[in-house]
Amino acid sequence: MSEYIAKQFNNIGIVTTKLSDENLQPIKDEIKEIQNNFANYDKRNKDLAGNIEHEYELNKTHRYIENLVLPYINEHEKQFNYVKDMDILSSNLHLGMYDPPWVNFMKKHEFNPPHIHTGVYSFVIWIDVPYDIEEEKSQNYCKDSALSLPGHFQFMYINSLGKILQYNIPVDKTYNNTMAIFPCGLTHAVYPFSTSDKYRISVSGNFKLIV
Repeated sequence: MSEYIAKQFNNIGIVTTKLSDENLQPIKDEIKEIQNNFANYDKRNKDLAGNIEHEYELNKTHRYIENLVLPYINEHEKQFNYVKDMDILSSNLHLGMYDPPWVNFMKKHEFNPPHIHTGVYSFVIWIDVPYDIEEEKSQNYCKDSALSLPGHFQFMYINSLGKILQYNIPVDKTYNNTMAIFPCGLTHAVYPFSTSDKYRISVSGNFKLIV
């Protein structure tokens, strides 16, 4: 057998990191204020795909979150050259969060269908996930499934043959304080959970090129 070379085609991925409690405390404080009185805060549902009752803008920590997330967006850019490879701008613009980020209070059986975001980069921070993924997967409705995905966060993308593939993240309580950075155009979804009556709390937002 002659020597051969195998070539893996490149693709754009995601960047993840674990944030500290100290980093997230101002955000958690605003989230607690909202949770204590939903009626006093601006709902974000009409702009979002989530089949979720409680979705709210984070106005107090808007700029704090922007400054917290931006260094990791820059790391994604270093890894994948996502914006640089677009080559559509005549001059450089900076990335920022033009619109406020938002918090999702997801109850059991609620879900986020496959969707994309507007902008250039998006992020999600899992603040408080109340369930254990193995307990979720042991439920009768999914324990014998060939693709058991309760509570999972899923990315969908196309390979070089045009086949739709999935990258599934088994988000549970071990993912608290974890953040994922990804291009806004990357299709993603969140599957429902069923073993807890507490909220699954996450924060998301979009970065755009600011003129």
